[in-house]
Amino acid sequence: CPLLPVHLTLTLAAGGSLSGRTQLSKGASMVLNGDVVSTGDIVNAGEIHFDNQTTQEAALSRAVAKSNSPVTFHKLTTTNLTGQGGTINMRVSLDGSNASDQLVINGGQATGKTWLAFTNVGNSNLGVATSGQGIRVVDAQNGATTEEGAFALSRPLQAGAFNYTLNRDSDEDWYLRSENAYRAEVPLYASMLTQAMDYDRILAGSRSHQTSVSGENNSVRLSIQGGHLGHDNNGGIARGATPESSGSYGLVRLEGDLLRTEVAGMSLTTGVYGAAGHSSVDVKDDDGSRAGTVRDDAGSLGGYLNLVHTSSGLWADIVAQGTRHSMKASSDNNDFRARGWGWLGSLETGLPFSITDNLMLEPQLQCTWQGLSLDDGQDNAGYVKFGHGSAQHVRAGFRLGSHNDMTFGEGTSSRETLRDSTKHGVSELPVNWWVQPSVIRTFSSRGDMSMGTAAAGSNMTFSPSRRNQSVQTEYTGNGIWPSVCD
Repeated sequence: CPLLPVHLTLTLAAGGSLSGRTQLSKGASMVLNGDVVSTGDIVNAGEIHFDNQTTQEAALSRAVAKSNSPVTFHKLTTTNLTGQGGTINMRVSLDGSNASDQLVINGGQATGKTWLAFTNVGNSNLGVATSGQGIRVVDAQNGATTEEGAFALSRPLQAGAFNYTLNRDSDEDWYLRSENAYRAEVPLYASMLTQAMDYDRILAGSRSHQTSVSGENNSVRLSIQGGHLGHDNNGGIARGATPESSGSYGLVRLEGDLLRTEVAGMSLTTGVYGAAGHSSVDVKDDDGSRAGTVRDDAGSLGGYLNLVHTSSGLWADIVAQGTRHSMKASSDNNDFRARGWGWLGSLETGLPFSITDNLMLEPQLQCTWQGLSLDDGQDNAGYVKFGHGSAQHVRAGFRLGSHNDMTFGEGTSSRETLRDSTKHGVSELPVNWWVQPSVIRTFSSRGDMSMGTAAAGSNMTFSPSRRNQSVQTEYTGNGIWPSVCD
């Protein structure tokens, strides 16, 4: 009657056998280097390891060392197994071959609670959908029975785009099966392209021809902005839609005019701007559960050309912008990072109307063309690759806010310059605020995301469509800094 006390390890070679009652105390372990048969009972409160895989890393390193030859899986056969919270560490190859180490219950019972910890071995962490009943890991033979709840996964098992779950079948056997739903990281990573491009579009669209506010050359302006960022549930990633998400963004922008002049009744202004921003969005899985959070730190540089019709106030704004994105997607099982570049071109127009002495309403229309490239990467279940993202948008909305440095005539608008350009106190500076609700229609949206492993057939490509309509609301405060004159 072998009794393995704490910290004692029993190693059994291929063809080894046990008889009577084998009991592993908590902290004890048994290592199987081949097929082993127990003609009695095993009571497990410790750990059982197949092929000396005392850790997940050890199993993977041994698999890599044997990569030039097939992995040999083993069986542990026993009449009865009583689980006392112990763990059996097993190997599995998720390449569609249905190969795995196996626990065989021969004519007896599996009772109590035993945790099964699987390490995905073979040719570089394979991962494809299972077929049929799945991968049999517990085999009940000769009338053996297994209690409901006798086995459970000790840690998530993921590979490529799939989650794998442990299931008890009507034949008393236990199988690993790929879930019908993709793992949570699929919608999470797919939303990264959308989030970065949404931020770029908002940054470019939020300038709202601020260059026309100040009347001095070389004026410099600082603005702070925040708002909501997200997408409604339109069917989920399995139906080719953008994943449901909700979050917020904030940014600080500094811009300055390089040239201001009057040409044929038009006021022309050119300048440059830089911005630093952060967005954080919670993404949902197709079933409505939480998939994770995507965070994006972005730095942008851009240039603008602003034209204002002097008599009517009708304006047009042309913007070219580039943004560096540093993104992190966090789920319960992974932290994935990706960096990339976004570009954008925008044409926007609007016409302001005075409602009161300090309140204005400005209808706006904007067309945007943009693209995004994110670096490929890998999480603990396989590779993640991004195709080039691109989209065209039309935004229609209005801006409602103050214009404490503007005056409006009857049916027209004109701007008074800041007469005192030597103000230095913050309380003396004019401050604008506005709310800008918009409806955005997206056309020609493209952006693929692929996940998989080295296994043939494991690659899955997702192309979430953003050809839909969304609502966006911005809340902005703008401080106009003193002009710097030569």
